[in-house]
Amino acid sequence: MFRGKSLFTVLLALIVSLSILPIFKLEAHAATVNASTLAELQLAINDATDATEIVLTADIPLTATVTVPSGKDITLSGGFTLTRTNSAIALDIKEGASLTWEDIILDGNAKDTNYKSAVINNQGKLTINGGEVKNINSTSPMVGIVTAKGPNAVLTMNGGSIHDNHMSNQFTSVVKIIEGASFVMNGGDISNNTLEHGGSNGLNAAVSVEGNRGSSTMEMNGGTITGNSAEYGGILVGTFSTNYTLSNNFSNPAHYYSTGTLKLNGGTISNNTAATLGGGIAINGTGKLIMEGGTISGNKAPFGGGIGVNDYLTSSDRGTSSEAQWRSFFPAAATINGGLITGNEATMTAVTTQISDPNAENGVGGGLYVASKEVYVNGGQFTNNTAGKQGGGIYVASIPYVLKMGKTLVTENTATKIGGGLWLCPTGSATTAVTNGASFFDNVAGTGAENNDTGSAGDDVASITKNDPSTQKLILSNNGLGNWLVHWYEDGKIDNAYLGNSDGSARYPSTVSPVVDRGTLDGITDKIALKAIVSNEGKAAARNLAEVVVTGNSAPRGGGIGSNGTVAFGTDPVAYDKVQLTVSKQWEATNTNHVTSVTIGLFRITKNNFDAVVLTSPDGSTLNTTGMSESEIFQAKVDKLMSSGATTYAQIDQVALSVANNWNFTFVDLLKYDMVNNAQDTSNPNVYFAREIDTNGNWVANEANAIFGTQLIKASYEATANASGVYDQEISNNEVQFRNIEVTKKWVGGSANRVEVQLYKDGVAEGAPVTLNAANNWTTTFTNLPVRDAGRTVDNLYDVREIGETGNIITIDGAKYQVTYGLIDANGKMEITNKKKPEPTPSVETGDSSNLPLFGTILMMSLLVTACVAKKRASILG
Repeated sequence: MFRGKSLFTVLLALIVSLSILPIFKLEAHAATVNASTLAELQLAINDATDATEIVLTADIPLTATVTVPSGKDITLSGGFTLTRTNSAIALDIKEGASLTWEDIILDGNAKDTNYKSAVINNQGKLTINGGEVKNINSTSPMVGIVTAKGPNAVLTMNGGSIHDNHMSNQFTSVVKIIEGASFVMNGGDISNNTLEHGGSNGLNAAVSVEGNRGSSTMEMNGGTITGNSAEYGGILVGTFSTNYTLSNNFSNPAHYYSTGTLKLNGGTISNNTAATLGGGIAINGTGKLIMEGGTISGNKAPFGGGIGVNDYLTSSDRGTSSEAQWRSFFPAAATINGGLITGNEATMTAVTTQISDPNAENGVGGGLYVASKEVYVNGGQFTNNTAGKQGGGIYVASIPYVLKMGKTLVTENTATKIGGGLWLCPTGSATTAVTNGASFFDNVAGTGAENNDTGSAGDDVASITKNDPSTQKLILSNNGLGNWLVHWYEDGKIDNAYLGNSDGSARYPSTVSPVVDRGTLDGITDKIALKAIVSNEGKAAARNLAEVVVTGNSAPRGGGIGSNGTVAFGTDPVAYDKVQLTVSKQWEATNTNHVTSVTIGLFRITKNNFDAVVLTSPDGSTLNTTGMSESEIFQAKVDKLMSSGATTYAQIDQVALSVANNWNFTFVDLLKYDMVNNAQDTSNPNVYFAREIDTNGNWVANEANAIFGTQLIKASYEATANASGVYDQEISNNEVQFRNIEVTKKWVGGSANRVEVQLYKDGVAEGAPVTLNAANNWTTTFTNLPVRDAGRTVDNLYDVREIGETGNIITIDGAKYQVTYGLIDANGKMEITNKKKPEPTPSVETGDSSNLPLFGTILMMSLLVTACVAKKRASILG
C-alpha cells in the first residue's frame, strides 16, 4: 500500500509539472526571430503572439511603413540600419502596441515627410534604449519626427540619440508629445537638430509637450537635449499659438483646459537656441513646468535664455476675455524648486522684425524670463547668465506679472549701468519679507562703489521713479536671511532717463558725510540707488539659509534681477513695529595707544526667554539682587545667558566702532516683536543687547578683562532705556595695568638656611608661598599683578609676609628673629630684614661670670650687715 500510494503521488506531480511547464516557459523566454528584409520584418511582427525580439541581420530599405498592430509586444535589435526611401511614416505603433528600440539606426535619408504626419508615429508604447534617429528632413507643417499621440501613448527614452534632423515649417517638433500623450526621458540625447524659423516657418521646437486636445506630460530624469535651434529652442511646453490651441481645444469641452506639463528632475538642457522665447525651455500659453533638478545651461534666446514663460495675457490674442478666464486657459505656470540654470544668454538670435516688444532689444532675462502671474522660484541656482539689456539672471516683463521667490540670496552680480543686484523700471516693484525674504550684498554696478565709478550707480539695488506711486513701490526690509541686519546706504544717484543712468554723483561711502543708514525702505517711489552693507557673519548666515541663489549674472541694468513687473521675496509682511538701539564706546582719556577699531555684536532674545534667566550666587542659590541697579541686573543676566550655552538668543549684526563713526553706532528699524504665523507677537517683545569682541575673538563679559591689541582692557557695560523701550548701551574700556613686586631677604646677626614668603592682595593670600634661600640670592619677584581688578574703583593693595611670623617675631631652627618689613617702593621693590635676638642672661647656679661685680657687692653688703649685728649683740651681752 505504501509503495502504491507513493507511485501514484509521483505520477500525479509529474503530470501537473508537465501541464504547467509551457506557462513557465512563456514567462521566462520571449521568442526571438531574425529578419533581413522589410517583408520578413513585417511578417515577424504580424506573426508574433507573445513578446518577441526581432533581430535584424541586415540593413533594410523602408519602402513601406512598418506597422506594429495593437496587442503586439516587439523588440527591435541587431544594430543595423533602416533607411527611408519615401515620405511615408516609417514606423506606426498602434494604440495598445509596444515597441522597444534597442540599437537600430533609423536613417531618414533626407526624405521629406507628409503633411500632419510623423516618421515614427506612436499611439502605443515606444521605448528607446539605444540606436539612432537621424538625417530626417521635413518641410511640412504639424509634423513630429518621433510623435507620441493620444492619452494611451507613452514614449520612454533610456538611451539612444535623435540627432541632426532638419525641419522647416510650423507646428513641428523633432519629438512631439500631443493629445494627452506622455514622455519619460531617462537617458540618451536629442541633439543638433535644426528647425528653421524665418519667413513662414517658425512655431517649432526640438521637443514639444503640447496642451492640445488633451493634457500631455513629460518627465525628464536624465539624458541631454542639446545643440538644437528653433523658434522655441530645446523644449516647448504648452502651445505654439493661442489661436491654434483655442481652435483645437474648443472643439471638445473635455479639452478646454488642456495643458502641457514638464517635470524636470534631472538631465541637461544645453546649448540650444530660440528665435524668440526660451532657449532651453519655453513655457508657453498652456504650459506648466515643475523643476526639481537638472541643469539648463548655455542656451540663448531674446526672451529667457534659459527659461521663458509667457501667458499672452497682455497680448492682442486675449481679445475680450477676462483675465481670470484667459488665465484658466493659458496658465503658463512654473514652479522651480531646485536645479541649476547657468551660463544662458538673453540676446538677439533672429531678425528684429520678428520681435515686436521693444524691451527685447539685445535680450532680457538671461536665466529666466517671466510674463506670467504663476511663476514661483522656491529653490535652485541662477549663475553666470547674461542679458544684453535687462535682468541678467531673471527678468519680469511687465504689469501685471508677478514673480514670487523664496529665501533668496542675490550676490556677486554685475550691472554695467545701474542695479548690480536688482533693477526696477518705472513700472517695476519689489517687496522683501521681514523674516524669510532676501539678502543682497557684494553686487557691483560698473566697476563698483569702492572704485568710485561715477558712471554707474546702485551696486545692490537701483529703482526708477514710479509711473504710478500708488501701486508701484520699492519695499526693502533691513532684515536679511537669518534675521541678520542689512544696512542700506545711498550709492550714487540716478538721472531722469526712462530706464535710468548714473547722474555722475559720488558713490558710497562718500555720497554723504557722514553716511546714513537708511534702515528699512518702506514704499520708496522716487529714484534711488543703494548699497547693502552686511557683516561677514551675516553673509555666512544668508549663504547657509538661502534656498534660491542668484549669483555671477550680468546685464547693463539688473545684473541679478530686473523687473518691469513685481518681484515678491517671501511671504511674511514687511510692515512692523520698530525700535532702535545705540551702542557707544568710551576709552580712558590717558590711553592713546588703544586699538583703532572694535567689533560689536548685536543680539536679540524675546522678553519671555530673557526673564527666564535666573541669577545665582557661587553656592548655587538664587542671587539677592537688592541694591543692584537695573543696568547691573541686565548685564548680569546677559553674561549668565551667554555663558550658559543657551540657544534662546541669536546674534543679528556685527559692526565696527572707530573714530570714523565717533565710536558709536545706531541700529535702526529693529523688530520690536518677532513674527509668528506672519503676524507680530505683541505679547512678547524683543530684548536687544550688545557685546564686544576681543582680539582673540571672544565675547567680553561685563566687568571682565580681555586683550585688545597689546593691551589688557576691562570692559564695563552700562544699559540705559531709551524712548523706544530698549536699552542703549555704553561700553567703557579702561586699560588694565600690571605691576611686579621684587622681595629681598636680609639677615642681621646670623641667618637661617631658608624662609618662605607669601603674597597677599587686599589681605588675602594670593598664590602659593615662595621659598627664599642662598640659591636664589634670597630674592623673588611676583610678576603680572593687576594694579586694579575689574569692577573696582581703587587699586589693589599688595603686601608680602614671612610664613610663620607672628608679631614681627619668627623662630627658625630654635633661634628667634626680629622681622622688619620695608615699604614697596616706586620701583616695586621691598626688603624684609631678619635680626637675630640676643640670648637671655643665665642664673648664678649656671656659673655665669658675667654678673660677678653684682655678686661681690651683694656679698660685701651681707658681711657688713653680719658684722653690725654681731657688734650690737656683743654690747648687749657686755
